[in-house]
Amino acid sequence: MCGGLCALAAGAHAAHAPILGPIHGGTVVTVPGVGLSPPAAVNGFNPLLISSAFDQQAAGLLYQPLVWVTRRFHINKTLSIARRITVSPGHRVFTVTLWRHWRWSDGAPVTTADVAYTYHMIQRLGPQFANYGVGGIPTDVALFRVLGPYRLRITLKSPVNPRWFILNGLALLTPLPEAAWRHVSITGLYDHLADPHFFSVVDGPFRLVSFVAGRYVTFGPNHRFTGPDKPYLHRLVMRFLHDPESIFFGLKTGKIQIADLPHKLFPGRRALRGFRERTVGPVWGFNYLGFDYANPRIAFVRDARVRMAMMHAIRQRLLIRVQYYGQGVRDYGPIPPRPPTYLSPMARRLERTGAYDPRLARQLLRAAGWHRGTGGIREKDGRRLAFTTLLPPGQIRGPTLIKDMLAKVGIDMRLREKPFNEIVAMTQGPDATKWDAIYLAWGLSVYPSARNIFGCGGANNFYHYCSHRMDALLDAIPTASGKGAIYRYEDYFIKTQPLLVLPGQRHVIEARDDIHGLKRAYSSMGGFEPQYLWVARRDR
Repeated sequence: MCGGLCALAAGAHAAHAPILGPIHGGTVVTVPGVGLSPPAAVNGFNPLLISSAFDQQAAGLLYQPLVWVTRRFHINKTLSIARRITVSPGHRVFTVTLWRHWRWSDGAPVTTADVAYTYHMIQRLGPQFANYGVGGIPTDVALFRVLGPYRLRITLKSPVNPRWFILNGLALLTPLPEAAWRHVSITGLYDHLADPHFFSVVDGPFRLVSFVAGRYVTFGPNHRFTGPDKPYLHRLVMRFLHDPESIFFGLKTGKIQIADLPHKLFPGRRALRGFRERTVGPVWGFNYLGFDYANPRIAFVRDARVRMAMMHAIRQRLLIRVQYYGQGVRDYGPIPPRPPTYLSPMARRLERTGAYDPRLARQLLRAAGWHRGTGGIREKDGRRLAFTTLLPPGQIRGPTLIKDMLAKVGIDMRLREKPFNEIVAMTQGPDATKWDAIYLAWGLSVYPSARNIFGCGGANNFYHYCSHRMDALLDAIPTASGKGAIYRYEDYFIKTQPLLVLPGQRHVIEARDDIHGLKRAYSSMGGFEPQYLWVARRDR
C-alpha cells in the first residue's frame, strides 16, 4: 500500500549552508516498520510467502505491483505494471493490458507470463498464501487466460463490484520472475525465503544486497529499474532493533538515521539534536486485542456481552494521552477513521463520543452471569474471568493501562512479553490454540472487506472466530454497489467486537536533518518508498 494523509512537523534546525540536491549516493540506516508499527525483524522477501507487514514492506522494494494504489485510493497508472483495465458490462470479465516498458533486472520484459505465474502459485499454495481469497483471488475466478505477452483476461464466477476486485484482487497479482522461478518447488521457495542470490532478478527500484538473520538487511538501487523515480541512495540498511531504548540510543549515537520516536521516550526527544520530524498516521489498519476462540480456557470470549463489556471498560482517550502522548485517534471498528472514506455514520458518531462507560460494562458482565469474587475478579461456575495477553517487547505501557481499566470492572488480564516472531509462531496455524490473547496490529486491504480475517475458516483467521451472520455480511460486500454493505458489516462488528479494537496512533518519525524526501517516502497508509530519500552534501 502506498499514499498518505499526513502533516509535516517542522523540527528545529541549525543554520547550514545551502543544500545541493537532490543528489545520488549516501547510505541511510533505519529499522523495519518506520511509520507503520514498532519494529521487528524481516524474515523473508517473497511476496507469495510473507508472514508480516515487515516482510511485505521489504518485498515491496524489490517488486513493482500490477496495480499501484495511491493515498486517495486511486490507481497510479505510471507506477503500475497494468496500463489499462477494461471491465465488461456485466462486471464479470476483466481484461488487463500491461505496459511494455517494464523490464526485469536481467533485461527480460515483464509480461503476462509473470502475472500468470503469481496467480497459479497462489492457487498451488492455497491458504499458505497469507491473502488467499482476498479480492476473490483465486476463489472467485472461473477462468484465467493469457491473451498475449501484454494482455490477459480474468473471468469471475459471478458479477462483482469492480472497485473491490481491482483494488483487492488484481492488487495481489504482483508479477514475479517466471523465467527465474518456474522450476522452483514450493519447498524451494521456502528454502530461499531470505537468500539474496535467489532474489537477484527484480523489477522494483531496489535490489537485495545482503541479509543477516536477526541482525540487518541491506538494499541497493536496481540500476536497471525502468520505472520513474529511480533511487538516489547508494545503500539502505534496516537494522533489526526491537526495544525502544535501543532505537532511541541508535538515533542519539548516529547508528540509526531514521526511526519512529518511541512513544514512551517522548519526554527525551530534546536530546536528539540535528534531527527533523514528520508525523504520519494512523496507518490503514487497526490496533487490537485478539482472542483465541478455540481455547476452552477462555470460552467466555464467545459471549459478545463480555467483549462489549471490555470495550466499554476501556477509556480510549486516556490511552491516547498516556500511551501515545496525545498522538492518536479513537477507533472501535474494523475500518480506520483516517481517512474516513469508508466510515459508517455509526462509526463516525462513536469516534466523536467514545464508548467509555464502566457502569454499562459491569451491567453486561452481570447479565452474562459473572459476579465479583476473590480480589474483586469476577467468577462464574468456579472459573475466574482471567486471561493472559502476549505482546511484543517495549509495548507494555498501553497494555498495563488496559489491564488496570479491565480490573476495575472485574476482569484479570495478565501480560507476557515475547519477541514478535515467537508470537507469530505461537498463534498462526490450525493447531495453534495454546494462547489466550494477543496485542498486535493489522493492516487492511485497500477496499476494506476482511473475509480472510473475520470469515469462518479465513486464511488469516488465526483467532478461530466464526459467525454466520458476519459471513453473510462479508459475502455481500464484493457484489454490492455503493458503501451500504461495508457500513452494515462495520456496524455489526462494532456491536459485537470480534476483536477488541484499540486507538490508532500517529507515528513521529525522526530523521537526521541532512536526509530529505521524507514526505514522499513515508505515508499514513503505512507505505515506505525510500527511492525518494536522498542525503544532502553541503558547501563548506
